[in-house]
Amino acid sequence: MTKYILVFAVCLLSLYACDNNEDEIESLPLVAINSDALVGEWKLVESKVSSGGQVSWSPVSQSYTIKFLADATFIKNDGNCERGTYRVVAHPEYEAKQMIELTYSCEVDQAIYPDNKSYWGVEALNDRYLVYHPTYKGPICTEGCSYKFKKQ
Repeated sequence: MTKYILVFAVCLLSLYACDNNEDEIESLPLVAINSDALVGEWKLVESKVSSGGQVSWSPVSQSYTIKFLADATFIKNDGNCERGTYRVVAHPEYEAKQMIELTYSCEVDQAIYPDNKSYWGVEALNDRYLVYHPTYKGPICTEGCSYKFKKQ
C-alpha cells in the first residue's frame, strides 16, 4: 500500500512540475504596446494554427528572428524582404485594439502584403514573450492562428 501512495505522490508532483508556457505568459504582467516595449530581438518559437478543430501551441520547424530597433526600423531573417520600418497603430475597425504595422523596404507580393505592409494583432507582450496573429490586411488565417516569439 505504501508503494502505491508513493507512486501516486510522484505522479502528482510530476504534473505540477511540468513547464507550462501558457501559465508563464499569463503570469507575467502585460505591458503597453509601444515601440519601447518592442525594442529587442525576438525569436519565433511556437505557433498555433487551427484547421477547424482544437489547437495548442507547437514548436516551429523553421524559426526566424525579428529585431525591432529603437529608430523604428526592423530586421528579420525569414527570407522575405528582411528590412523595413514599424509603428504601433490603432486597428481601423476596433480602435481599442493596437497593431504593429510593418512596412517593407523592398517590393513584396502585393496579393499578400498590400502596399508593402503587414499587420500584427498583438495578443500578449511582456518582457519575455510577444504573441501575435496576422490581422486586417495581408495574410490572415481563416480558422485562426497565432505566433509566439521569445525575447533573446
